[in-house]
Amino acid sequence: MKRAAALLLFLFVLLPAWPRAGHAWTFGVCGDSRDDTHGVFPRILAAVEDSGMEFLLHLGDLERPGGKVSWERFRRTAGGFSKPLYLVIGNHELYGGTREEFVRFFKVPGTSYSFNHRDAHIVLLDNADGTLLPERLRWLDEDLAAHPKGERGIRFLVVAMHYPPRTDGLSPHGTGKEYEKQSAALRSILQRRKVDLLLAAHMHMHHVEDWGGIRLIVTGGAGAPMYLFQFFGFYRVRLEDNTVRELFLRIHPDEPPAAGK
Repeated sequence: MKRAAALLLFLFVLLPAWPRAGHAWTFGVCGDSRDDTHGVFPRILAAVEDSGMEFLLHLGDLERPGGKVSWERFRRTAGGFSKPLYLVIGNHELYGGTREEFVRFFKVPGTSYSFNHRDAHIVLLDNADGTLLPERLRWLDEDLAAHPKGERGIRFLVVAMHYPPRTDGLSPHGTGKEYEKQSAALRSILQRRKVDLLLAAHMHMHHVEDWGGIRLIVTGGAGAPMYLFQFFGFYRVRLEDNTVRELFLRIHPDEPPAAGK
């Protein structure tokens, strides 16, 4: 009896400190808000603000062109958003702006950086010039190696970038001539490091596929002109029980945003 009582006391003290595998949380992800003549991006901000989503990840092409004047306009649009807003650099940020100016203006650690949120490690990778150069892939591999899945409370690994990889179902425009080979090298790293989710934009469409065991979501509907038969909108990503689930949330530009947004 004494041994059983001691074991129960041990579990009572220790269990609250263990990460809860069943605890679900969500975040929003969108891309390509440049040329937003329909007011889509403010509606995305309002939708995330008024939800349980804990932050918004923007996958690049904030405005057209890049540079201080355009980025000031973006900052005014997002000025009332109270949740964290993480930004990936896109190719349009380099039209009229530079990587160094982007880092200084938005006060980010770099054009490639990473952070932890709850039980996820999230990497923002710069491929804004349509390439996945060896030094960038090496940095990605080293960052993921330093945050191994299953250690220090990390249950999920997420990578976000602007250009999607080249896959059997995707052929993004504006990429370098070695991009197919670079995409294969990226997939090898993601598979080896057991990455759960890859996020991208650039293509003005919405697309989900299994890319060699990695969930790949492409979302480019935050205001830029859409491909034929595609809709404005963004994704809510839910992480729970070692499972990634996504839900597309359509934005109707003819509907007013929520009051006060």
